[in-house]
Amino acid sequence: MEYMANRMGAWQVGNDPSKGKVEFKIFFPEEPDPEISSIRVAGDFLNNSWNFEGGFLMNRNLIDEGTVWSYRTETELDSGYYQYKYFITFNDGSTRIVSDPCTRYSGRENQNAAFVIGGSQPSQNVVLPLVHGRKPLKELMIYELNIFDFVSGYNREKEAPVAAVIQKLDYIREIGFNAILFMPWTAWNNAEYSWGYVPFQYFAVEYLLANNLDKPSEKLSFLKKMISECHQRDIHVIMDGVYNHVSTDFPYKLMYSDPEKCPFTGSYGGAFPGLEDLDFDNQCTNDFILDVCSYWIDIFKIDGIRFDNTVNFYQAGDTKGLGKLLGNIAEYVESKNEENFSLTLEHISIDAINVVNNTKANSFWDNALYEFTFNSLWWKNIDSKLLNALNNRIYLEDAEKVPTLYIGNHDHSSVAYQAGARDNEGSMRWYKTQPFLIALFTSTAVPLVQSGAEFGEDYFIPENDQGSGRRIISRPLRWKLYEDEIGKNLSKLYKRLIFIRSNYQGLRSSDFYPRYWEEWQTQFNPDGYGIDTKRQLAIYHRWGQTDDGILQRFITVLNFSDEPLEICVPFPENGTWTDLLSNYSGSWKVNVTEYRFCFTIGSNWGHIFFK
Repeated sequence: MEYMANRMGAWQVGNDPSKGKVEFKIFFPEEPDPEISSIRVAGDFLNNSWNFEGGFLMNRNLIDEGTVWSYRTETELDSGYYQYKYFITFNDGSTRIVSDPCTRYSGRENQNAAFVIGGSQPSQNVVLPLVHGRKPLKELMIYELNIFDFVSGYNREKEAPVAAVIQKLDYIREIGFNAILFMPWTAWNNAEYSWGYVPFQYFAVEYLLANNLDKPSEKLSFLKKMISECHQRDIHVIMDGVYNHVSTDFPYKLMYSDPEKCPFTGSYGGAFPGLEDLDFDNQCTNDFILDVCSYWIDIFKIDGIRFDNTVNFYQAGDTKGLGKLLGNIAEYVESKNEENFSLTLEHISIDAINVVNNTKANSFWDNALYEFTFNSLWWKNIDSKLLNALNNRIYLEDAEKVPTLYIGNHDHSSVAYQAGARDNEGSMRWYKTQPFLIALFTSTAVPLVQSGAEFGEDYFIPENDQGSGRRIISRPLRWKLYEDEIGKNLSKLYKRLIFIRSNYQGLRSSDFYPRYWEEWQTQFNPDGYGIDTKRQLAIYHRWGQTDDGILQRFITVLNFSDEPLEICVPFPENGTWTDLLSNYSGSWKVNVTEYRFCFTIGSNWGHIFFK
């Protein structure tokens, strides 16, 4: 079933901007029988309002794939935003009031579905493409943000949060990011704040994010406008998709007389405690989620999807679930002659590399650098395996596939907080994050940065809140921090590192030495490269060719300790090398003779020597 092509949910009939009838449709797969005797639709439209028992009776129609219930209003509605639900009577006489799993508009309250009559037309809200086209994944610098938190820290007045994001896009581009990973914008099951990882209505933009007090009928156009504005700045838009599980009150489940018989939900792969898993053993689930992804790709022109919690809906060798979904999406994108669409997995498992190698995924979230960073900041040391985290691309078989690396994301306390947490100083020790940040942007992976990290936002997030509800709460960005000394210094470093990675193509290659580093290796190798865990130093060589064939070489030197240290650095070539980080102007040039250069490296700092 192609849900949106067949207009499941509620749609205006015609395109009159001032008025129109509305048609409702619900699809049920052929088996199992939901055991429904009738469905009525009611809401705040026409005269029956929320009188469910007196709601409009829907017609039942058999099709090849199953059953479609539908109803078209006889009277035209004035332009506006309307809410509705279904009143289902089952064969045993029991009844249930249920929302619409295929609505494109979420309701403002009570898990309602909604629709719009009139307003701006799709032809007026065409999403503009990226000015210079999609870049390969390895070219991206990704900024992760929660829409509500991102805009709630400054005055947005009556604007919908997705529209308010536009006001900060120039800021994101000025820092240097060319991609944004938006935490889920699809509708959740209540009117409260949420991270969005408990989906309720997959085709709808969450009401909290799309609500505008002056233009309530423009919810979809707000999101399209935001994506267009990103594209006009050459910013890729990556959507966070949650397809392993849904809320326990997922509408499709409640539309079955016995909810446990719903073919869309049930056990498949691993389970997520407290939520309802989607059952990819059933074809209808595979079709449904593919259509969800196709809808956002086709109508909203997103540039990639980050798949949440994939470890629970992937089974090696299975023709269903994640592997099939990725293959179908890749085929769908290719059929439209689109290139460089990113498919990134949050597959926090030792098996992540194999999954990416054996599916159409082209990236995975690698927790390694984050873990080493947080452990090092707490225990004041470094792990010898740090080097392998920076060279994680070596394990992927396809040259176009590249891991995603970070020193923090939405799941964890901000790295600035962790810098001084042990000494109860939080972001006052922000400078301790500098060598880890330099490592991130000189790695072989795609760098991802959590919003606010660039100016030292320092919220604490409990790894396990033990059911207290203190984990997933709103943490609005405090934009004033950008203006203090910590914010100014950190943002300056972020800008410089992104500039370096953007403008020196060789840094985005897969070439890295030492190529392999064993856990037992705690000192530099005979060539003088690697990790010295006792002195907390790291030295590695990066190189790569530009499009016009020029070889670029880089030597990265990092000091994770709190003391300045004397160090002799090996170089692959004599001559003049430029430190790209000194004074952020590249003003320090060193003359290398006998393939070595000795100097004092500052505490919690690093250098990127270039030739």
